[in-house]
Amino acid sequence: MKKLLLPIVAALAVSACSSITDECITIDSTPRGAVVVVNDEVKGTTPLNVCLPRDGTFEVKLVKEGYKDENVTFTSLKDDTFIKFGPLVDMGYYKTLTPSNEKNEMTPKFLPPYKGTKAFEDMQKNLDTVDQLKKDGKINASEHSYMIKKIIEFYSAK
Repeated sequence: MKKLLLPIVAALAVSACSSITDECITIDSTPRGAVVVVNDEVKGTTPLNVCLPRDGTFEVKLVKEGYKDENVTFTSLKDDTFIKFGPLVDMGYYKTLTPSNEKNEMTPKFLPPYKGTKAFEDMQKNLDTVDQLKKDGKINASEHSYMIKKIIEFYSAK
């Protein structure tokens, strides 16, 4: 009986170790459907659940046609300040992945870095661009509304 129980206990211990050292995070974007690239490896499209080792730094890039690429860095941070030692520390058990910034909305690619001197004319050109993208079928109605919202926010900001 002991010989039969030992492999089962060992298998459970090994499977538990992988969940101890990994953390699953959900990556989402506004608008959805952006390609998720983690450390130069394509993982899928948003919304997406990805399991990453707790001990490390990960560069996550969101790519979607018509939008500027969005970059987020996830790094390992200790959960608390208690002093801990042993094999669980070495495996990263007491760490969690934390994003370096909280920005989660994608910006339309055609928006300039700053307003410029002809802001009203530029805003109208950008609105025309969004309308043309919708007419061409490159974006759907919700993306059209989202891009218009981002254009208005950009040009109304002080």
